Amino acid sequence: MRLAPLLVCFSALAAEPALHIELPYQTIAGEQLKLDIAVPQNSLGPHPLIVCLHGGGWSMGGKTSFRKYLPQFAQLGYAAAAIQYRLAPAHQFPAPVDDIHAAIRYLRANAARWNLDPKRIALLGASAGAHLALLAGFENRSLVNAIVDISGPADLRDWHMGPVAEAALLKTTGKTSRLLVQEFIGPADPALASPVALVRPGLPPVLVVHWKLDQAVAAEQPQRLLNALAQANVPAQAHWLEGKGHALAGPGVEQIVPLTVQFLNAIRE
Repeated sequence: MRLAPLLVCFSALAAEPALHIELPYQTIAGEQLKLDIAVPQNSLGPHPLIVCLHGGGWSMGGKTSFRKYLPQFAQLGYAAAAIQYRLAPAHQFPAPVDDIHAAIRYLRANAARWNLDPKRIALLGASAGAHLALLAGFENRSLVNAIVDISGPADLRDWHMGPVAEAALLKTTGKTSRLLVQEFIGPADPALASPVALVRPGLPPVLVVHWKLDQAVAAEQPQRLLNALAQANVPAQAHWLEGKGHALAGPGVEQIVPLTVQFLNAIRE
């Protein structure tokens, strides 16, 4: 892909972005939630913003998984924030979706502080974070402009991991993928937490980045989402990475930043 090396060359010339970490954005039921944000230093702004959501089966993981990517986005002209959200099973759906909207409200309220453009905000997530990005973006009470889905499950009504990933999950956590879903949705109808079931006309544009041989989320899941988006005439693009990978690990993972920036630049034109 020609765009990636061009962007890398540009980033080498860009000023080092400002990275601010562990900033509280909300305290709810005594729990303080924090975010990290990287801000471009090489342009006047206001800067479009990418809000990044970590993976971990809705019950694990943390925002630090995005910390190395935030400056990469900032070097290419996009402010980027990675947020902490409440985890299952202690906090079930829709708690983490509510946290995403709270983080966006905080970032909009502090737009002048970091020279952000409050009208140009995209959600980007990996794995369970991608699923949450789709839910929050499709609900869209925060009026986001785009969604980037990296390895996200799209339909919790029947999603489960492949045998290899399932065995690894059971060995490391003692849980199955279906148990992860149950802990996340609790008593809610799985359809209400399934992006495929929520597709309708007028949604923000979606970029899907997925490995063809993803062992945790089979390629059929994002393809089901893409089919639904096409039927609803929602703008969507897909980039299929070769080989085995998932979320922020696998061959071609270095393409995620340039692919995202290319996609967001294109929908701004």
